[in-house]
Amino acid sequence: MTLKKFNLIYIVALLVGLVLIVSISFQNNTSVTFYGFAENQETQINMGRPVEVDKIHVTIGQKVKKGDALLDVFSSMLPVQINDAEYSIEELKTEYAMWKSEIDGQILESTLMLDEKTSDIQAEIDEYKAALQLNKKLASNLQSFEIDTLQVRGIKNPLVTRIETLEEELEGIKNNITSQITRLKKERNATNNPLFSRIKILEKELEYFNLEKGKETILAPTDGLIGSIGCKEDEIIAPFSTLITFYQETPTLVKGYIHEDLILTVDINDSVTVFSTSRPDVFSMGVVKTLGSRIVEIPTRIRKIKELETFGREVIIEIPPNNPFLQKEKVTLTVNK
Repeated sequence: MTLKKFNLIYIVALLVGLVLIVSISFQNNTSVTFYGFAENQETQINMGRPVEVDKIHVTIGQKVKKGDALLDVFSSMLPVQINDAEYSIEELKTEYAMWKSEIDGQILESTLMLDEKTSDIQAEIDEYKAALQLNKKLASNLQSFEIDTLQVRGIKNPLVTRIETLEEELEGIKNNITSQITRLKKERNATNNPLFSRIKILEKELEYFNLEKGKETILAPTDGLIGSIGCKEDEIIAPFSTLITFYQETPTLVKGYIHEDLILTVDINDSVTVFSTSRPDVFSMGVVKTLGSRIVEIPTRIRKIKELETFGREVIIEIPPNNPFLQKEKVTLTVNK
């Protein structure tokens, strides 16, 4: 009995082992199947500045050709920016003109001072020169004496000394005031003056604003479909807010979600067969291009049991552009291992 029981246990264990081996072999050769939907990455059309929508030329789902008009817009802030720039320019020009007028006043004041001091000192010099000339004439009448009117016994005539002193003083004043006038004129005409520089910058901005103030038409970048319209006519849209989403008519990728228990069975560049879940005869081949870097909730639409909250990894599969799928069509994905 003991021997028979032992043999029976041995046989059962052997059978269980064979079943496990077959099961593992079957699993290794079984295709991995999960769900997803065909789509295109939508192109979001926006502007980098606030705009006011003037006219919308398209509707949601409309087919358009490359270059077709989608929207007419104009910058809502341009009139304000133009007015602000014009006001600032006029304000700065007034301030700059007052500054130049002040510099001109200093130049005039310095010029008048130069003329006045030159006139006063020159008059004094002329007076001393006249006195010296008179002394010379008187000395020439005294024929019995040889008198040097410029110096006596090696000592310079005080009149001559005074004339030389005044001439040096006049030369110093002329150099000083002339240098001051030159500096003021250079400062007045300098192009690196902060006020002048600011005016030029604002004038460039105003020129740009005036070029941009016309109506602008946004055109379709390629043939495709209008996905959504995120604006209304006469509405002011903030910078970088989506005006229109646009996508090509035929989906070029499939977004699938593989259950977290099957993550290790899918790799980048794996070949995938894509089947329409509603049209079994419609299929296409694809290649795994991207695997998500985190676990996310699988959308309700593609859960096996819609009521059961499940999680998995996002998988992006690239499919040929001439595929038969509709946008957002639900598909079954099979990865052959």
